[in-house]
Amino acid sequence: MRELMLILHFFGLTMGLGTSFAHAFLSIATAKMSADEATKFRMHSMVLSRMGHIGLGLLIISGLYLITPYWAILPSSPLLILKLVLVVILLVLLTLISSLTKKASKGDAALHLQKMEKFGKMTLLFGLAIVILAVYIFH
Repeated sequence: MRELMLILHFFGLTMGLGTSFAHAFLSIATAKMSADEATKFRMHSMVLSRMGHIGLGLLIISGLYLITPYWAILPSSPLLILKLVLVVILLVLLTLISSLTKKASKGDAALHLQKMEKFGKMTLLFGLAIVILAVYIFH
């Protein structure tokens, strides 16, 4: 069962972190567009977020199973605690982005997309930090 969960965890990681990278590169592409074109393009590219949400779901489900043997040593593992705190912060950021996505679809998309871009950059950094910590902790 552990191997299946590891596979699901890596699929989720690929989908979740891949979404952050995709949005980062798409924002580079929109820098060369007019404001209206960029807003329309970015609104259409929000469909990628669904892939990220699915990946995050796989990460959480498999991660809860995979961390079970580590609960006993959690108090003596500050890096594992840090990793879990970063995961919670990442979840909060993604919730904020989802909220802004809904607001952007209802109106004033440019304003909400601008806020989302800042949070998106943060999610990429937090995602990378989580992966680095995971490799360091579980090697």
